[in-house]
Amino acid sequence: MARSKFKSQATANSNALELFGRAKQPEQKLWIAVLAKALDDALYQNDLTPAREAIGWVKSCNKNFKLVCHLAGHTWEYVHKKIIDKVEKREKEIEEYIKGIRDLQTDGLRQKWHLIRFSRLNVINGGRAKGVPRKGGTHGRKWAYIVHPGKTN
Repeated sequence: MARSKFKSQATANSNALELFGRAKQPEQKLWIAVLAKALDDALYQNDLTPAREAIGWVKSCNKNFKLVCHLAGHTWEYVHKKIIDKVEKREKEIEEYIKGIRDLQTDGLRQKWHLIRFSRLNVINGGRAKGVPRKGGTHGRKWAYIVHPGKTN
């Protein structure tokens, strides 16, 4: 008969906890929450700055990432392997979104530049386009009632 690895002084409950995984201490639950928050920020945060910071933290695998994974009760290799594909996909989505915004901005500025350039080429003194005759004498329509008191606008 094989000898049990559990000590006989322990109760049935503590032996069951050892069989199915150790009970998590409050500190470990805290670090699990820290890791979960970082991963949540990396994958689901709408604000791009914290999302990019969290993505950088996960992808860097620096000593802080490794320490948090260790304190949460997981190896950093396991966490990194499980999450890296999703994190890279999210990073690609964010980069495409930012590129789209930049393209819209540059297209808008380009269109504005063309409008300004076009309007400068076609406008002569007085703010009217070439070939358009003046109305209301040299004063324009705004001052017509002073120049021609009998005429209405």
